[in-house]
Amino acid sequence: MVSKVKTPEDDSIEILKGVLSERRKYKQFYNRIANDLLTQTELFIEHQGNPLVLTPLNLDSYTDSAEEASQRKQSLIGLYTPNNDKLPFVQLEMMRKHNGLVVCPSCGEPGRPRTLDHYLPKDIFPELAVLLLNLTPMCDWCQGEKLTGYLTEDGQKRYIHPYFDEVNQPLFSISFSPPFATPSIGLSVKNELPEALSSLVKSHLKGVDFLTRFKEYFKTRYISVLRKAQKCRQPVEIGFRQTLRLLLEMEEEKSINSWDAVLYRSILENDELMEYLENSALPENL
Repeated sequence: MVSKVKTPEDDSIEILKGVLSERRKYKQFYNRIANDLLTQTELFIEHQGNPLVLTPLNLDSYTDSAEEASQRKQSLIGLYTPNNDKLPFVQLEMMRKHNGLVVCPSCGEPGRPRTLDHYLPKDIFPELAVLLLNLTPMCDWCQGEKLTGYLTEDGQKRYIHPYFDEVNQPLFSISFSPPFATPSIGLSVKNELPEALSSLVKSHLKGVDFLTRFKEYFKTRYISVLRKAQKCRQPVEIGFRQTLRLLLEMEEEKSINSWDAVLYRSILENDELMEYLENSALPENL
């Protein structure tokens, strides 16, 4: 699941000012919008991207026709795909290819995320298209599920922001239903979470279609767990519980809510399942 991510090294406002200073085409438009664009950026930073506070700029206010407003919207969005000699090409490449992550910070799936997601979508907030703090590393699947969503059906914040939200704690557990040889699974948000964070975690998990994806992953990983349980019954092996704790510790180094960390932690927290794995007859031909 979600990880807290270090903010980009470059100053978002200074990069934006540099982008604006490079504009030659549509100079009149950029001169008109520059102050409000910077104010919008400062508001985003002050309120940590909270979509309940931010309202998209009305581009009609900076253009002379609806057609021109539509065209300049595309100009703003186009700033996200600069030539390699323009800002923020280098910064975006670093964020995509050298982010130091080994799991997706949006869902916790293993693997380095190599795409960037606009937390507030650039199609709705084109003025934030190159705001570094609005760009977060994300796996392809999460990005495909999130698309331009950012609010729940009842108008609340839908997704966790990995730069700003305090999520460096276990957020949810996997529940297991017998038979434990081939259990079915579900999700349970941690009871100790504050109400607002609990609601946000639920909407985030639903928004990235976490459970559907984790079920497929679980099929393979649980066979590995069963094999470990079987192996740990040999006299020369350490106990299964200790093995899981060691595995959990290693996985938490990647992210406290990485998929395997969530899996091992959930198994350890489930007394009935642990009793089965430590003492009951396990499936043959593992």
